[in-house]
Amino acid sequence: MPIRNTLERWGSVAKFFHWAIVLLVITQFVLALIAEDLPIGMQKLAVLARHKSVGITILALATLRLLWRAANRSPAMPAAMPAWEKLGARVAHALLYALLFVVPLAGWIMSSAKNFPVSWFGIFQLPDLVAPSEATFNLAHDVHETLAFTLGGVAVLHLLAALKHHFVNRDAVLKRMLPFARVPVVLLLALAGNAGVGDAAAATPAAGVSVGDAASGTLQFRFNQAGADTTGAFGRFTVKLTTAADGSPTALAVTVAIDSLDTKDKDRDSALRSADLFDAKIFPGATFVASRFQRAAEGRYDALGKLTIRDVTRDVTLPLALTATPGGGPPRWLLAGAIEINRLDYGVGRGEMRSTEMVGNAVTVTWSVKLAPAR
Repeated sequence: MPIRNTLERWGSVAKFFHWAIVLLVITQFVLALIAEDLPIGMQKLAVLARHKSVGITILALATLRLLWRAANRSPAMPAAMPAWEKLGARVAHALLYALLFVVPLAGWIMSSAKNFPVSWFGIFQLPDLVAPSEATFNLAHDVHETLAFTLGGVAVLHLLAALKHHFVNRDAVLKRMLPFARVPVVLLLALAGNAGVGDAAAATPAAGVSVGDAASGTLQFRFNQAGADTTGAFGRFTVKLTTAADGSPTALAVTVAIDSLDTKDKDRDSALRSADLFDAKIFPGATFVASRFQRAAEGRYDALGKLTIRDVTRDVTLPLALTATPGGGPPRWLLAGAIEINRLDYGVGRGEMRSTEMVGNAVTVTWSVKLAPAR
């Protein structure tokens, strides 16, 4: 079987692209129907993750197929084929190619707008195409769904036309795309969490109590969901820092309102607040309290304290970067850092949510908060 196309038949590479995409498109419709009937949970998350990975595969294969088609001549249409049928075939093929690109792209945009980063079978993560936005998600969802059904309709018409050529016209249009080709195809998670202030200046000696909250900083978290890094933030938290005369920390107290978590998706946020995860109704706050500090470097400290999430308290060493911000008057500080914890150590994961297959155990928490003198 020739690799390249001839005027009479499609080559093995073109056949592979054709049938691989056909099978994957059918798989997509099956996965979408399965996911539609599943309740929110690990099983639905797994099915949707596969759906997204298959969609990216279709997008990649469609791109390769179009490039291969541009570099190879296509078999000639039957001489007896009417001009209107030839035109219809060209239009149908162009529409199929367009839909094979637009439908996966709309799904990718939909996931990005929902703040559900896309990974390819958990092997590598794709960049978000748009920022989280409910309006963008709704538009992309409607486009994705409408064009997916359009793709299915055009594909059925394409199949019916091929069957007509085979059984009615009795020409070679269908046979020249058979049999299925067998062509070999060669088809990280990185939780970085090091924040800090680089070469920040040394803290200015000062004693007193400083405070900060969500209005003056950020408290974010990152975890792996379906093979992709997913981010969120807490909208309400307070920080109270006590410093000695030399500017070194002597006490730190942090309180976080669990129900203020926001991952830019209402369903996921609701699941995170549920009894199987944070159980925000019973345990509305998480706390970190430290009264012992070890100096690690200029402007950097290890806070030895206790972290409480749900009903679990554990000893934790929290790395901190403490920098005096410029300006006169009472000292103002920038408190920054990052730490990785395991959610299951704190009972954040009951029932099916204990599984780490689709939602990772490791969670990276990062913060950067400006502190001002307490009044």
